[in-house]
This record gives sequence, C-alpha cells and structure tokens, in this order.
Amino acid sequence: MIDRYVAELDQALRGPRAVKADMLAEARDSLLDAAEAYEERGLDRESAERCAVDDFGSVQIIAPDYQVELGLAQGRRTALLICAVLTVQPVAWWGLLRFAGQGADESGSAGYALINDVVRWTGAGAIVMALAVVIATGAGVRYLGPRPRLVRVAGVFACAVSVVFAVLGLLLTLYSPATDSLLGVTGLPSTALLLGVPLIGIAVAGRRCLSAA
Repeated sequence: MIDRYVAELDQALRGPRAVKADMLAEARDSLLDAAEAYEERGLDRESAERCAVDDFGSVQIIAPDYQVELGLAQGRRTALLICAVLTVQPVAWWGLLRFAGQGADESGSAGYALINDVVRWTGAGAIVMALAVVIATGAGVRYLGPRPRLVRVAGVFACAVSVVFAVLGLLLTLYSPATDSLLGVTGLPSTALLLGVPLIGIAVAGRRCLSAA
C-alpha cells in the first residue's frame, strides 16, 4: 500500500525531478516508520501500512501542499537560469569576437547603437527582476508566504525573456558591424548557438513553471 500511495503521489506532482524525488523519499520514510510503529503494536504488515497511509492523508489532500513547494523550486531555478544566461551571454559574445580576430568595436550604424542600448538596459532589468523572483521564491517565502502566483509570474516572465531576447539578438546580429556574413563566424549560426539554445532552455523552464503552478 505504501508503494502504491507513493506512486500515486508521484503521478500527481509536477516539478524538478531531484526535489520531487527527495519529497517522495521523505514521504516514504515517514510512512514506513508509521507502519513499523503499528506493527510493534501487534498489527500485521498490510493493516499497519493501511493505517499509516490513512494517518498520512489521501493524495488529493496532501498533493497540493507538496505541489506548492515544487512550484516554488521550479520558479527559483528558472529565475536563476535567466540570471545565468543573461550574465554569461555578453561575455560569450565578446569571447567569440576575440576568437574571430575582431575587436568589440561598436561604432556601427545608429540602428545598431540603439538596439545595443536596448539589449543592455533590457538585460539589466531582466536580471534584476529575475533576482527578485529568486528572493521571493526562496528566503522571501517566510515573509510573503508560499504564493503559487509567483511561480506563474516566473513562467510568464521566462517565456517573455526568451521571445524578447531572441528578437533583439537577431536584430543585433543583422546590424552588427562585426557581422561580415550572416553565415560567418559572427553571424546567425553563432547567434543560434550562443543565444538561441540558452533561450530555448529558458522557454522550456518557463513552461515547466506554468505547469507546476
């Protein structure tokens, strides 16, 4: 009965695998300890497990509380991923330019300068917002409470970041004075690798947030 109960709880929960595995292991250990206590009182194993499960509560009652914790963990991970990508990406692009033998000369057209400024300010703002989500879904829970709305906000924010920076990255590549050819080292292939792949990861994480909320 304990194995069936834990399997049912597993199917009812959505969130980071490692966090969910720890939660399920903790639930299983609690149920096993309770069943052993009932056995010591003279019950057979099946009856002991049944009593332990009844005391623990039905999956329909227990799962929502577990899901809130999983959702907060997913929101926190997603926000940290956004911070990491938006912090590392400019450094990676600078390294690519150096590898290609080009300097970080930004004396391009007025359109490039404008897009570059938008990328900088939008990136800084996105990092600040992501850090706020990290705090709110972490230490801030003791003050704000475990609010599932924060997880939905993190999911929508992640999806928005992936779309906005995909567009800005494409425009920056097209207008960049370092882009001699769209298929060259500093062209679209590098943009897809350095920016597109991480943004897809952010979008997937955002989708998981919305699913875990």
